[in-house]
Amino acid sequence: MPIQDTDKKLEAFTDTIIAEATREADKITLELRNKQNELIQKAEASIAAEAERYEKSSIAEVKAAEERRISAKLNSNKHTLLEYREAWANEMHKQVISRINAFTASDEYLPHLKELLKKAIDTLGYGLSAEVFLRPEDMKYADELLASTAGVSLAFTEGDFALGGLRVICHSKGQRIDMSFDTALNDMVGHFSELAGLKMGE
Repeated sequence: MPIQDTDKKLEAFTDTIIAEATREADKITLELRNKQNELIQKAEASIAAEAERYEKSSIAEVKAAEERRISAKLNSNKHTLLEYREAWANEMHKQVISRINAFTASDEYLPHLKELLKKAIDTLGYGLSAEVFLRPEDMKYADELLASTAGVSLAFTEGDFALGGLRVICHSKGQRIDMSFDTALNDMVGHFSELAGLKMGE
């Protein structure tokens, strides 16, 4: 049976982190849409004015040159919007990582790891063996995490993620529960273009 991710990996973030990231994405989306509309309106006004100016002209060469210039201007606007969106995506990524780093350095982090582990075990079920992956600097919490559980056999291993959270694999059931902050953040960044509603083809 292939190892599968569950739908619970986004629960790795605290409600505060998710709410702030969502508000930031909504704010960026509105800004980008307003900027896009403004640029489109200006381009359309410019096209309309130039079309009227050349309406009576029968010189095909001039018309073709103007169409090429207008098309280049519209493409330039699209590239400007794409660069603007990417800059905001990078800034949001940095801000979320900063918040995660502050959270994992706080006293709230260990209780959060215990809650994540409990949710993972509740999902997999009791009376089984599972492997728990932590980032290297969180291995110091292995004994406390183990002591917080009952009815399950756990082995702790260093994971290949860096931001925090945990991953649990039950080999006998062929299931994997990914509650790492790294995966949740990657998913959010991957959906940023969809949230912003801006693509090069639009």
